[in-house]
Amino acid sequence: MDSGRPDHEDSRARLAAIIDSSHDAIVSKSLDSTIMTWNAAAERIFGYTASEAIGRSMTLIIPEDRLAEETMVLTKIRAGEVVDHFETVRRRKDGQLIPISLTISPIKDLQGKIIGASKIARDITESTRAEQERARLLLDLQRANQAKDEFLAMLGHELRNPLGVLTTAVHVLELEQNPQEAARVRSIIAAQAEHLKHLVDDLLEVGRVVAGKIRLDLQTVDLGAIACAHFDALRAAGKFADHQASCEVASLLVRADPQRLQQILDNLLGNALKFTPPGGTITVRVRKDGGDAVLEVADSGIGMSPELLRSVFDLFVQGHRLPDRAEGGLGLGLTLVRQLVELHRGSVEALSPGLGEGSCLVVRMPLSTAGIAVGTPPPTAPTRLSPQRIVIVEDNTDGREMLRQLLEFVGHQVEEAADGPTGVEKILGWRPTVALVDIGLPGFDGYEVARRVRAAEHDGPRPLLIALTGYGLEGDRKAARAAGFDHHLTKPVSPKDLARVFHEHQQKRADPG
Repeated sequence: MDSGRPDHEDSRARLAAIIDSSHDAIVSKSLDSTIMTWNAAAERIFGYTASEAIGRSMTLIIPEDRLAEETMVLTKIRAGEVVDHFETVRRRKDGQLIPISLTISPIKDLQGKIIGASKIARDITESTRAEQERARLLLDLQRANQAKDEFLAMLGHELRNPLGVLTTAVHVLELEQNPQEAARVRSIIAAQAEHLKHLVDDLLEVGRVVAGKIRLDLQTVDLGAIACAHFDALRAAGKFADHQASCEVASLLVRADPQRLQQILDNLLGNALKFTPPGGTITVRVRKDGGDAVLEVADSGIGMSPELLRSVFDLFVQGHRLPDRAEGGLGLGLTLVRQLVELHRGSVEALSPGLGEGSCLVVRMPLSTAGIAVGTPPPTAPTRLSPQRIVIVEDNTDGREMLRQLLEFVGHQVEEAADGPTGVEKILGWRPTVALVDIGLPGFDGYEVARRVRAAEHDGPRPLLIALTGYGLEGDRKAARAAGFDHHLTKPVSPKDLARVFHEHQQKRADPG
């Protein structure tokens, strides 16, 4: 007597075990859509137990707007066709819609007659979510790439504008005979050169902040006093001549870097001036809100759309430009504001009722509870400098010649060198009081010039060594100090910068204690 089960019973048991342990829902139904079998994965995916599902219509899990799919599937099954990897949506018992991938095959009896359908349903929620995330990232990348392209086009436009004015003004200056007109042309050159410098400074500053190269000199300061002083300085400079501007501030202490606060104010007010037509209003407020000091710059300008409000502080984003607005920019000011504010553990947001309705930029910083505010002393005019003996080490002939003429015009004695070795020879031989040294030099660089000069020094006054260079990162400043430089100034350097450094050096020599 055979004690074992027949082979077909073993096969059926194995098949049932495979179906029950599958991660995919495996369901069978009749040709009238009645559910016949329902495995454990179907219970997990759709939320119905086998006893709840078997005997009911497959429409149990089909959303109303997808019922036509069931008719289509049954039509194909009756024709003996397989529906393979059909992606659709089904409804769980709790009402949640889930994306699934279906494979449906006909079920035949021993005579080959189609009597039902077998459905394998795979939950593709995670893969669908991943695909949506990839699509979102791709869209973000496309938008960022478009914004970058627009920024580069704008950069070219903004740089060519002042360069074009400078080039034309130089030609006019060559031909102009009237002293008054020549003076006006020179003032235009100075203004455009300053504008060009601001553009480059904004680019470099954003790069430094993004790279984490900014270090704050935190002090306890009066935000209201700083805002009011900066507002008054801009008013005195005529910046608000075409606008109705007002300042309403409370005295509030914050822990902040005073220079960076002024930079934040300058960018916020610059933005208001840029996008507010003449005759409009600009208001600066400093008020307390809970534990925060709040700085607001409101204007009656062109306003912002909801889309722009969401991205106005992002890199490479700029709002609509007024057609008649002569003053340009790269759209980096508000990016800098956000980054600097966040370095101060604060936040910034933009508010606007809509286009043409003005806007308000709101900065929040934690109130300080310790210390007394550090005042910002008014700048004092430096005493007239005594003539200096100056060596310029610069390989750019035009730059070297212009700087020499500028220094000689105000009474200094100047010698020149165009490379590293000649620079060292000139400094050690002529013994100047000041040496302005470029970093990128032929022969050897400016760092080596400083090292050799310091190594060869003997008794007597040390020359003031100033690195005058286009390299302006913190690492460049550290390298300059390590090589023996006393100061590091980035090009283009203004006469005021040189005068300030010379004056500080002169004061130290007069009062070494």
